[in-house]
Amino acid sequence: MLKRYDYKCTQCEHIEEHWTHSDNFVTCLECGETAHRIISPIRTHFVGHGWPDKDDKWAKDHERAGRK
Repeated sequence: MLKRYDYKCTQCEHIEEHWTHSDNFVTCLECGETAHRIISPIRTHFVGHGWPDKDDKWAKDHERAGRK
């Protein structure tokens, strides 16, 4: 099965995406040198009740009420 990975060239530092199997390196399309696979962070957004971004206001309100 093909997967999409990001690769960064060791020579010209060009970053590109490739559909490939599990190879750790490919040839750079810009200069022809070796490009190694890089690991990029993914963006995650949790929705629904119980996650900090949704409950922060509720927690702050209850902290203030408890201090009074």
